[in-house]
Amino acid sequence: MKLKSTFNRSIFIDSSNIEEIIKWDDIGIIDGVTTNQYIFLKEGIKIKNIKKLLKNICQVMKERPVSVELTNSQSSIKEMLLEAKQLNNIAENIVIKVPLIPNTDKSLIVIKNLIKNKISVNVTTMMTFEQLILAILATRKSSPTSFVSLFWGRTIDDHAKYRSRSDFMAKYPFVGTESEINSSPHNIIEATANFIREGNYQNPKIIVGSIRTASMVGEAFAAGSHIVTVTPQVLSAMLFSQRTIETINQFDDAWRQLQSKK
Repeated sequence: MKLKSTFNRSIFIDSSNIEEIIKWDDIGIIDGVTTNQYIFLKEGIKIKNIKKLLKNICQVMKERPVSVELTNSQSSIKEMLLEAKQLNNIAENIVIKVPLIPNTDKSLIVIKNLIKNKISVNVTTMMTFEQLILAILATRKSSPTSFVSLFWGRTIDDHAKYRSRSDFMAKYPFVGTESEINSSPHNIIEATANFIREGNYQNPKIIVGSIRTASMVGEAFAAGSHIVTVTPQVLSAMLFSQRTIETINQFDDAWRQLQSKK
């Protein structure tokens, strides 16, 4: 599969709602789609309808990527590879989302096998710079394009709830104490973009997900992400500025006054 776009600055829509996908695609904003089982659950998609829905989404997106996640982190390597190949057979623009599972090298083995078979990969559920380093090294030789995903909002949660707590992190001495890089998703993305640039890697592309507000979109791009994946609600919120509303109203009023003076 040859994906259309270089993805140096792109928005992917985080949705399985075909109407929303078509709407934002027609407007010309999105370069890809990201989905997962949590999105399917929230949007009321039934298991029996998932394959057909994915086919429809892939047809809308044509040569642009549609990311679909492996469904069970407890599966064996063999089972994960089988599911990945089944998903890949749905359409040529499917990208397999592989969660980077802690405490096992299972994900890395799955990624290696998929890349060997020229299946595009999106390494996901990552919260730290160290996780991203491993994912980058695992996908740097991939063809076609592959991706690594940092979860921006959940990274903030990870730091607040766990990584900033010395009592919790004491349980994981080889992980190390709190680091400046992992103290904010902005720092992580800056370091990740620099790692890819200094390594002179064409792959992977950096995706930022877990976006909760429009301001997170701007910060993620400013930090150096190639792609930000955004829900329809946040896409709409990106249009907002109260001062813009006031200014437009002022200009509209000025035009009405001009018309009245003909």
